Amino acid sequence: MSRKNKIAVFILIVLTVASLALVVISTTSDRLNGAFRVLGTPVRSLQRAVTRLGDNISQRFSVMRENKAIKAEIDRLIEENDALRQRNAELEPLISKNEELERLLGVKEIVADYTLLRASVITKDITDWFNEFTIDVGTKDGVKNGTVVMTSYGLVGLVYNAGYNSSKVRCIVDERSELMCRIKRNDELLRVSGTTNENFTAGLVADRIAKNAAIYVGDVIITADSGDVYPAGLTVGVVSEVTVDEDGNRYATVVSDVNFTSLTSVTVLVRTSGGEDEGA
Repeated sequence: MSRKNKIAVFILIVLTVASLALVVISTTSDRLNGAFRVLGTPVRSLQRAVTRLGDNISQRFSVMRENKAIKAEIDRLIEENDALRQRNAELEPLISKNEELERLLGVKEIVADYTLLRASVITKDITDWFNEFTIDVGTKDGVKNGTVVMTSYGLVGLVYNAGYNSSKVRCIVDERSELMCRIKRNDELLRVSGTTNENFTAGLVADRIAKNAAIYVGDVIITADSGDVYPAGLTVGVVSEVTVDEDGNRYATVVSDVNFTSLTSVTVLVRTSGGEDEGA
């Protein structure tokens, strides 16, 4: 209790005792009764003032108690919120993994001959604008050069340097990457290559499009059967623009749903039956 509050309480006690003393004296002495009646009005005023002061002090202490209770409740809620955030942080990777597996169920027929191996991205080569990265699985896990890497959002690339414990992956957006694909809607064949624009942003471009092939913005591009390099039917991306050069050749800009710059985990397709063991 502060010094100011102690003084207020002391004054309240003194005035209360004085008021009680006057009341007692007035009831026990007729001579003083008349004097008390004369003093009654100021005494009553004093009593009312004392009562108001007491009420104010009581109210002040009540507010202090309420504030203390509110602060305790706020502290409890903050602690509970921190605990929930920690719990959410622990569950987030599990939820993300579960969502990834659910999306992969949509391509289970395409990858029926493969074991889906989960891998974490451990390093990225920023000198090539994130077009290459290293994963934490290797030959000890069945990974070989030419092993396909993907996420539930689409094709990522190929392993080109498989080590015992880790492997290097080249993304399909790398300028050295080429793969044969098809337009999912009509099965028309085309080639998709990695490219880098003037802003050093990696992307995909499709060419070798037949003159009579119908291709439109919004068409889904999938992998074609390419001699056991890529399983046919994996999503590569969606056509966002179609252009024609002076010679009448058509090109299509293809946008992948895979965010290559923020990959933290991928799915590696380890062949379990059929096909060649060695990739391209």
